[in-house]
Amino acid sequence: MHPPINHRCGRWLLVGCAGAAMLLITSSACVAAAEVEVGAGVAQETFELPRWVPLAGYSRRRGAPSRGVHDPVGVRALFLEEDRTAAILASCDLLIIDEYLFHAVRRRLIDAGLPSDLTLILAGTHTHSGPGAYGTRFAEKISMGHYDPTVAESLLSSMTRAILRAHQQLAPIRVAYHSIETSGLIVNRVEPGGVTDSQVSVVALYAQAMTTPMAVIVNFAAHPTTLGAWNHQLSADYPGVVVGEIERQLPGTTALFFSGAVGDQAPVKTGTDYEPATRLGQSLARDVTKVLKEERPTMPADRLRAAWQQMQLPPAQVRLNPRVRLPRWIGRRLVDDDATLALVQLGDVVFFGVPCDLDAELGIALKQTARSRGLHPILIGFANDYIGYCVSETRYASGAYEALMAFNGPTTGTRVIEQLTAMLDSTPQ
Repeated sequence: MHPPINHRCGRWLLVGCAGAAMLLITSSACVAAAEVEVGAGVAQETFELPRWVPLAGYSRRRGAPSRGVHDPVGVRALFLEEDRTAAILASCDLLIIDEYLFHAVRRRLIDAGLPSDLTLILAGTHTHSGPGAYGTRFAEKISMGHYDPTVAESLLSSMTRAILRAHQQLAPIRVAYHSIETSGLIVNRVEPGGVTDSQVSVVALYAQAMTTPMAVIVNFAAHPTTLGAWNHQLSADYPGVVVGEIERQLPGTTALFFSGAVGDQAPVKTGTDYEPATRLGQSLARDVTKVLKEERPTMPADRLRAAWQQMQLPPAQVRLNPRVRLPRWIGRRLVDDDATLALVQLGDVVFFGVPCDLDAELGIALKQTARSRGLHPILIGFANDYIGYCVSETRYASGAYEALMAFNGPTTGTRVIEQLTAMLDSTPQ
């Protein structure tokens, strides 16, 4: 289903005068002015998982089977289309998206008839209590448990179904953007008193003539680790509370949560057991629903741009500590040598798909670049691939855990930001 396209064009006019016919050309060329609307559709699916699926996120769990479901985990997909441009934003209650999942979902979508040049931002919320057993690399198995094709197939099927269902719901939309300043919800976990990104960004999409949004995108930079390794129940962590509470307060809305530059950003935990997730999630949801109830969409969805590309990474530099580095031939077996970057621009809102744990300093720099171009940035981490941490060069030299998890050297984070900036400036208007 495609949004309507209206064409206006100059015509040949036949004019009769005093018994004689005269053909009059009213324009030397036929000038087409097409009014194209952006269409959007949204859908969600709950993952159908084996009862014994291990949880991903903490190696201390040692791949032990989960013990039930605390709250549902699944995928929420937003499909955007304008004329010949198709873009997908999908939020998954998973620790990461690896390149196998990304390419497998993309192949299935194309096989189902979607355009081969579609841009997909398939992102994990980075919950540390989502399903594991889908990672194929050695390092992934440490934090996810052993690979199980049954789990991988369930995830792939759910993601594909949600996206295809969203595509079937396309309708013209209007857009609203809001940025809300929070206080006391996050801290810099690496450097006490260090840089934090405390803003929550909100994008609401409205079907024409509707006052309740069809979709709400929430973007916030705090590690979804309010639930520790002690938890053995499936859970979306605080992002699940955010989307659930928004949908409860705004019936008919589908909410999507995307983690931002969380590499060094930790949630402030208040309470015990599941209380920190509930408190943080409800606090964010209150802020979001308050602004949505008070304001209406202000921007027409008059433009959709999308692009994705593979970026070659610097050679592997896997370190056991600041002074001991594995031989490069071993590092190459453990670490990616490329990464998938993606960009989607909807009106004045630009979504960046970033395949890593990005630290706040780099994330803020990318946002400032977008704002200098008159755009509202949404930074989506853990998208389409996972290459570990991307930190500033100063942080890389510190020897902190996040620095040791920067597997491709000190300049990788800067190169990712530079490449996304180049994509922003070169993607056709």
